[in-house]
Amino acid sequence: MLGHIEQGYPTKQPLKRSGIDAHTAMQAKLQQAITNILPSANTALHEVAHFHFNEFGKLLRGQTALAVSAAVDLDPKRALQWALAVELMHNASLVHDDICDRDERRRDRLTIFSAFGTPLAICFGDWLVAQSFEAALAAIGDNSAHGVAAVAGLAKVMGRLSVGQADEFTGVPVLTWPAYEQVVCHKTVPLILAPIEGPLQLAGNVSDLLTVRRAIRALGIAYQMANDILDVLGQDGSAGAFGDLHRRAPNAVLVSFRNQLVNGSRSAFDAWMAAPTTDETPYGAEQMIATGALAHCARRLQDQINTCQMHCADLPLALQTALAPLLGYLEKTTNVARSRAAENRWQ
Repeated sequence: MLGHIEQGYPTKQPLKRSGIDAHTAMQAKLQQAITNILPSANTALHEVAHFHFNEFGKLLRGQTALAVSAAVDLDPKRALQWALAVELMHNASLVHDDICDRDERRRDRLTIFSAFGTPLAICFGDWLVAQSFEAALAAIGDNSAHGVAAVAGLAKVMGRLSVGQADEFTGVPVLTWPAYEQVVCHKTVPLILAPIEGPLQLAGNVSDLLTVRRAIRALGIAYQMANDILDVLGQDGSAGAFGDLHRRAPNAVLVSFRNQLVNGSRSAFDAWMAAPTTDETPYGAEQMIATGALAHCARRLQDQINTCQMHCADLPLALQTALAPLLGYLEKTTNVARSRAAENRWQ
C-alpha cells in the first residue's frame, strides 16, 4: 500500500458496480462501440465485417485502454474512442497477417481471406485502419498537443507493424536473439503498448512512459515466445503444428534450436532456413525437444517475465492496478506455454 499520493493519478476509488463487474461493463461498452461503426447492409464490406466481429474476442487491448484511462482520470468519452482505435488497429493487423501468412484458420475459425478471398480481406483490413484513426482523432479532446502526440504514436504503431510483417518476407532468416527481438519489437510489442501509452499521452501524464515501455517490451517478447512454443506444439489455434517452421518464419524455438547446433549442423540449418520454402522439412518438434531447444526457450521466456515484473514494480499503484488484467492474461499464456514445454507435448 502506498503511503503517499502519487503525482498525476486521481485518489478516488474505482467505481463499484452492482451485479455487473468492471470487466463485463468495459466489454459491453467496447462491443457496442464496434457494432455502431460497422458497415451498413447496403455496402460491400457489410458481410465481411459482421462475419469478422461475429465473435468480439477478449477485447483485451480496449479494456486495458479504458482501465489506464480511468487511472489517469481521462474523460470517459475520449477513453472509449481510444479503446476503439486500438481494438480496430489490432483487428486490422490480424486480417493482414493472415493474408501474408496464408493462415486459413485463426482460433478455430475461418480467417477473412479464406472465407471471402484476398481482395476483400485487404479492403476490410484497410477499412479497419481508417476507422481506427477516425476514432483516435475523436479521442484528442481540447488539448490538441497531447492528442496529436497520441495519434502520431498510433501512426508509428501501424508503421512498425508493417515493418515487422515485411521482415518475414525479405528472404533473410531470423537466426539470432537480437534479430528475433527486433522483429518482435516491431510486430508484437506496439499493439500491446498502444492501449497504455495513448491514454497517458492524452492525459498529459508522461512521467511513467519510459518505465511502461521497458515493462511492455519485456512482456511482449515473452508473449511472442509463448505463442512460438504453442506453434511448435500445435496448440496455437492455427490449422497445423509448427506453421512457422514450414514458412521459415521467425520463431523463438527455432532460434534456440539453432543455438544448440554446432559446426556443419548449424551451417546446414542456416542454409535450409534461407532456401525457398517447401512443404518438406528435415526438422520437427521432436528434434526441438530432444536438443533442449524448447526448454531453453521456456527459460528465456521466464527471464523476460521477470524483467517485466521488475519494471512494473516501479510504476504507481494506480497504474499497476490498471495493467493487472493485461499482465495477468499474458502471463497466463506464457505459463501455459512453459508448462507444455516442460511436459514435452506435441501433436
